[in-house]
Amino acid sequence: MRKALFKHSESLLSLLILISMGISALSLQGCQSNDGLPTVDETSQTLTLSTPIASNIITEESTEAIDATLNTTADDSFPLNWDDFPPPSIDPATPIPSPKEKLDIPDEVLVWVLLGSDTEPPFIGRTEAIHLLFIHPRFSKASILSIPNDLYVYIPGFTMQRINAAYAVGGIETLRLTLAYNFGVNPSRFVLAHPGDFQWLVDDIDGIDVTVLNPNPQVCGGLRAGQVTMDGALALCYASYRQGMDEIDRMRRQQQLLQLIFQKFARDGNLIKLPTLYASYQGWIKTDISLMELMENIPLALRLADPDRIGYYMLGWDQIRLWEVPGYTQAQVFLPVEEAVSAVFQRAIEDILTPEPLTNQVQTLEAQLTAANLISPTPRATRTPLPTLTSTLMPSGTITYTPTMTMTPNQTQTLQTLTPIATATTSPTATQTQPGYPYPVPTQNPTQYPTSTQAVYP
Repeated sequence: MRKALFKHSESLLSLLILISMGISALSLQGCQSNDGLPTVDETSQTLTLSTPIASNIITEESTEAIDATLNTTADDSFPLNWDDFPPPSIDPATPIPSPKEKLDIPDEVLVWVLLGSDTEPPFIGRTEAIHLLFIHPRFSKASILSIPNDLYVYIPGFTMQRINAAYAVGGIETLRLTLAYNFGVNPSRFVLAHPGDFQWLVDDIDGIDVTVLNPNPQVCGGLRAGQVTMDGALALCYASYRQGMDEIDRMRRQQQLLQLIFQKFARDGNLIKLPTLYASYQGWIKTDISLMELMENIPLALRLADPDRIGYYMLGWDQIRLWEVPGYTQAQVFLPVEEAVSAVFQRAIEDILTPEPLTNQVQTLEAQLTAANLISPTPRATRTPLPTLTSTLMPSGTITYTPTMTMTPNQTQTLQTLTPIATATTSPTATQTQPGYPYPVPTQNPTQYPTSTQAVYP
């Protein structure tokens, strides 16, 4: 588990969202200002972000101040008037398109957004992974739609800019406004994870076996073709490196890892670990999904693990075109092809509106979860202090070790205590306590693999 090596409050992991922890770790380059607020490059007319602490990174306090100026609300009816979006505060580099009509999505369909930040807390960086998740609970079907982080869109209240800057300049409400304006969809739940979260998650599940289709000896210490067992650091590198502007290949790799991690969680009763994982990752991952909501959706997760219940979509080369931002920077971004983008969204939604029968695999997964629950009848939400070895000298003739285990009502499992009893003639009673060995604690910074990632920011 990711230990609270530093004193953070605690946050979450979510059902399918367990599968999408901070899938990106690109380095950013940019200029710095003195106020930590968005600034504009007068030559290129593009928005840049900066703080005195680190380039292109702002703190949560900064985003709260910016978000307050938008006068927005966080409820499901947001924005109250679909056409009532804040006007730009900075002249755009290209004309601002009209807002999209609200997508026709049945009320029972859940819409979540999975975000991977490029920096660790407490700083807020750009979201280098953006995956929309459409879930139909009654039909037990879902669609994941991936959006290129360099897609050039209108960020309401600011200007035309890469979509990965929306969360950085205004928090989750600005990102919701951005998705509503440009795609006609407003997620009701979100999860934001960081590079270290993803690395620790893969290590927590003892790694994943990934089939590498495109070998690359220049990245991640050398990627060979075929099945590769990846630990957290290698999986993070595999999910985050990008060659030039080939964002599409990176999104394919991210979707591949999402599928593998989710399938591993759904098998062998691993979902029983949700309470422990929730407590372990709190304070690292940001979300508005509660533990109770996660636990209630475990049956749904098992059904979604049935073959072909989750569809994978992305805005690929048929839905975007490369465009160079005017100015000396020669920065390149993606402009959406509106009709093609709308068609992909429509297919992703229509895919989950057709009921299909479940296979017998669901019964197998349910049986595995039941067996795991019998082995561990009370899921652990907290851990007791580290174990101790107690040695007691008493006037008897043998040495006996007695392991004991106690389950407490508040879902806390007491670790084993070994009690040796030995013969002693010199003293009627003596007690000696020796602290147990601590659990291994990972370092703050994830292990880094060399990559050939190319920074594309001005």
